[in-house]
Order: sequence, then structure tokens, then C-alpha cells
Amino acid sequence: MKRLMSMIVGIAFLLVLTACGEQYAVTAEFIDVEIDLTSIVFTVKIEDPDEEISGAITVSLFDKDNKSIANNSYTDLTALTGITYRDLKNDMTYTIKVYATIDRESVLIGTKTFDLASAEIVEVSTPEQFFNMRNNKIGNYVLKNDIDFTGVDFVAPFNASYIFTGTFDGQGFSLKNINFTTLVTQTGVFGYVSSGRIEDVVIENVTIGTEATPLSIATLSRVGIIAGYVSSTTGVIENVTVKNSTIHYSTTFSSTTSLIYVGGAVGELRGSMTNVTLENVSVTLEAKGYAKVRMGGVVGLIGEDGILRNIQSDADVTLNFNGNALKNREVQINLGGIIGQNRAINKSRSVENIVSTGDIKVAVDFGTTADTTGANYSVYVGGLIGISSNNIFNAIFAGTIDVDHAANANEASVSKVFYVGGLMGFYNSNKTIQATVKLAGTTTINVSDDVTLRASQTFGQSASAVVQNVGIYGTPHLLINDLSATATDPSTVLPNLTDFFTSDWIKDAYQGLIG
Repeated sequence: MKRLMSMIVGIAFLLVLTACGEQYAVTAEFIDVEIDLTSIVFTVKIEDPDEEISGAITVSLFDKDNKSIANNSYTDLTALTGITYRDLKNDMTYTIKVYATIDRESVLIGTKTFDLASAEIVEVSTPEQFFNMRNNKIGNYVLKNDIDFTGVDFVAPFNASYIFTGTFDGQGFSLKNINFTTLVTQTGVFGYVSSGRIEDVVIENVTIGTEATPLSIATLSRVGIIAGYVSSTTGVIENVTVKNSTIHYSTTFSSTTSLIYVGGAVGELRGSMTNVTLENVSVTLEAKGYAKVRMGGVVGLIGEDGILRNIQSDADVTLNFNGNALKNREVQINLGGIIGQNRAINKSRSVENIVSTGDIKVAVDFGTTADTTGANYSVYVGGLIGISSNNIFNAIFAGTIDVDHAANANEASVSKVFYVGGLMGFYNSNKTIQATVKLAGTTTINVSDDVTLRASQTFGQSASAVVQNVGIYGTPHLLINDLSATATDPSTVLPNLTDFFTSDWIKDAYQGLIG
């Protein structure tokens, strides 16, 4: 009996010692994880509410046998962003462990186990197999034939919970007759793409809402026919054709912090898109609130590291902005025949070889209330780009622009500035734009007298004093409130385009336009 009691006392003593062990509030969370065939990229978010960390953070990579492969120490927590391990072995399980130095001890504060993408090719030939891609977002897919989605309730396979990081090779086949009945945060045939690659596919006869019944969503949204969002700099869209497709999108947002990104191809692009053609595409937005709009015939917004090259677009862009009881609000609209807003400042020649033949129609009624005491409304409309923070190379706009603004007696205290340009609404860079031209086409603007209008057939306004290699070719046309403004337009009229362009791609595109 005494022996049994001694054992019970001993066990209780050990339990007390264990319970008295050090407990720390420090944690590590893995975010923005992108897994590829042979690499992983991630960010470590450290939470240290009690400021217990006293030294370096160590991030270690282990293989399936718990063998250490890499160890890196960080004293700067901001350096834990975009940690990358490359040249890993395919089909192997790896574990990442994060240690923090606390009281001179190395304490494990976070762990994550992951598998690399399989190199196995997965064939896709039916709607069911296409939708099933969401079960392996890092897979390698090959389209084996055209897929007709007629009569199928279409739901994009990838969203915020299933972000595509694999590859999709269309082999020139088509995804066609796709009908969206609802909008989600990232709406498009592929929805949400991160480091994934989509190539060699035709996307045709896609309907995202109709004129009679446009689709609507009450949250921040990114809408595009190919994808709503390409979030990673390593995301790639290449050799894709979109044709005979429409977007009819309606919003009733009531917050100036709300953002709308909508484009004929992609809503927001932070990766690269090359060799993409849009044929007979229309993008229409019925904005009934006062969210910030980024809208383009091809892309709504291009991020700082984005790339857009070899783009030929026949996409009409229509915005009907009807403010819903605006009072003391900030409104900003960025709209372009190709790009709504271009922020691609980190890559050389980020936007190059682009052609737009679509028409732009903008009708604005801010709906300002009688008790408004002050507000700022800014509208940027450009044949190619609404507002751009970087230069472009070899570009053509060959469509028309029609801007109409309804007067409102309640806007005496409101600052309203419209920037309308045949090429760009506003150019916010001191770099030289090369070989960019507006071909003959009408630019018609009707605005009330209380609008400050900056308009020309090239730039509505440019922040640069640099002489730009741009101009108009053909019969000039700038009509403002039913009066011709071509005589006072400072835009250069080019006598011919011989030796004007500097790339074979744009020369071929131009010859295709003139026959």
C-alpha cells in the first residue's frame, strides 16, 4: 500500500512540474503560401503580444525523414515576407518549422507540412472534370477537346479557398457557352489565379449577366472573363483568345472604400498577360453607388509588377454611373479601352504592343444631394488607359469615345474634374511614351459648365514635361459641348506612320486594321 501511494505521489509531482513549464504567447502563422512543382513561397506572420522574443527568428525546412535542408535566421521581422525554397524534389512531403529565441532558448512557435504539386498530367475533357480541378489547385491540366457548357450551372473552379497555382494547357481547344448566374469576389472562367499558368485556350460565348438582368454583388469584386484576379507576379496568361462574350455588372455600393475591378479579360492583374486577343467583347457596368471604379476593355487594374504585351482588343466599354444620394463623398473613376489604371512601374516595358478598336461610352450622373457641403469627383477616361503611372511602347487606339455628364444643381460646392484623352485620361510619369497613336475616330464630350475639363485627342492631362512620341493620324475630331475643339487641341497630327512603329508585332496589327 505504501509503495502504491509513493507511485501516486511521484506521478502527481511530475504532472505539477509539467504544468509549471514555460508557456509563451508567441505564435507564427503561414500566409500567402504558393506551392509549385519544385518550389514554395510563403510569408511568416509573427504575433508577439507580450514582447517575449529576445533574439532571432529561425525558419527551417525539413524533408520527409525530418532531415534539415535549410536554416535561415532573421532579426528583422519584415524580412519574413516572400521566403522562397526552390529546386525541391517533386512528390515529396516537406515541413517548415519556425523557432523564436525567447529567454536565450529556441522555442518552436509554428509548423507547416506541405506536398509539392504532382508532375502527373491530368486530362480534362468534360465539364465535370473541369470543375473537379478545384480538388487539386496545384495540378497540371491539359484540355483534350472543346468543352460545351450549355445547360450547365457554371461555377468557377477556383476562388479564395481554392486559388489556382497549377498549369492549364488548352492545346488550342475551346471552353464555350458559359453562363454565370451569380457573381463572387473573384469572378471569371478560372476565378482566382495566383502563380498558375493558363495558356493556349479559346474562351467563347461567355455571359456574365445580361442587359436585362445584370449581375450584382455587395462586396469588393474583381470580374473578368478569363479570371477575376491574378494575384501573383508569377501568374501567367498566354496565347488566349476571348470572343463573343459579355459582362453586364451592376453595383449598389455605398462606400468610397469599396473597389470595383472589371476587365474584359482580367479584373486585377499582378502577373503577366501576353498574346491575348479579344474579339466581339463588351464590358458594361451599371454603377448605382459610389465605389471607386477601375474598368478596362482588357484589365481593370495592373499592379506594380504586372506585364501586358501583345494584346489586340475589340472590346466595347460602357459605364453608366448613377450615384445614389451622394453627400460629401469622394468619387474616382478610372476607365480605359485597354486598362483602367496602370500601376506597372517595376518592370521595364511592362505595357507594350497593345491595340484597341473598341468604343467607349461613359454616362455620369453623380446624384449629389441638396445638403452636400463639399466633395471631390474625378473621372479619368482614355482610349487606351484611364490613368497611367508608367510609359507604354507601340500602341494604337482606333475606337471612339463618348462622355456625357448630367448637370446637378446641388453640386455648386463640389470639385468635379474630368480627364479625357484619346490615348490616356491622365499620364502620371516623366518617362517617354514610344510609338503610340490615336487613329481617326470621334471623341465627343458633353459636360456641364461646373466641370473642370482636361481633354485632348492624346492626353487629357500629362504630369510630364518630356516630349512624347505620340500623336493622332487621320482626320482630327474633338467635339466638346457640340463645338469643335480640334483647332485648340495641342495634340500632334502625324502626316504618316511610315517608320513610326518600332516592333513587327504592332506593324502587322496596323496592317490588319487598314487592310
